[in-house]
Amino acid sequence: MHSGGADKVSAAQMLETLLASEVTGDLLVLFHRNPGLIDTLDSVARRIGRTGNSIEEDVRGLVNLGILKTRRIGRAEVLLLDRARDREVLDAIAKHLRNLEGVEKIDNTKF
Repeated sequence: MHSGGADKVSAAQMLETLLASEVTGDLLVLFHRNPGLIDTLDSVARRIGRTGNSIEEDVRGLVNLGILKTRRIGRAEVLLLDRARDREVLDAIAKHLRNLEGVEKIDNTKF
């Protein structure tokens, strides 16, 4: 269920979605460490110590970006990582951050 509008999302909006919550971060870590993972919402939630209901909004955000895809296998709807789209999003964000750095000249003494 790759969202047709996902390609029109700005890199800043992508970054905002990816940094939206601890749950989103946990989901990204899980799928990046296990790129072949195909599992149900509830099982993915258990893997990160949460409930299916508590991760639905974060999963929806990642599906809307196209990073996660949903598929129906039998009666179950499963989640999986779209590796190509994940790479596109990461590349777009990296380019965006490089452009910001060039414009704003980050002051490293503040970090």
